[in-house]
Amino acid sequence: MHKFLIATATTALTLGLSGGLAVAETHDAAGKGMGMNANEVYGIADGHAVVKTQTNYDSFEVAAGHPLEGASGACFGALLVNGAGVSGTGNCVFDTAAGEKAVMTWVASGFGADGALTGDWTVSGGSGNWASATGGGTFSSLTDPDTKKFVNTITGSLTVE
Repeated sequence: MHKFLIATATTALTLGLSGGLAVAETHDAAGKGMGMNANEVYGIADGHAVVKTQTNYDSFEVAAGHPLEGASGACFGALLVNGAGVSGTGNCVFDTAAGEKAVMTWVASGFGADGALTGDWTVSGGSGNWASATGGGTFSSLTDPDTKKFVNTITGSLTVE
């Protein structure tokens, strides 16, 4: 009887521990985020400006099952544009389809040949499964100056539990 109790307790403990372990899953972050920008440009001189950035994402084109599938939210920050040089940083807060918050940080590094703002992004945490998420990559965000609609093409990877 003693061996039976020990075996039963060991099995119950093992099942309890394995049921509580989350499995991290890495995703290719390749995709596109779309929405509208509401940037405010403060002209300083010819080719020199400070930009208060605000982009509102209404959708993402990502692979099925991707953690950002169905997400929406906003990115905000500031840029300093001085000739061909660009610097700036900001944050994004996305509401995911799973009801969690995903937080990203972006750092601008320049403009692409097509005029898109380019740089790097990293996962900065969030709620639920995003609290311990990691990852990052590059972005290239192109805005139509007439409609203010943008497409942000992202690359990289992210790991979410």
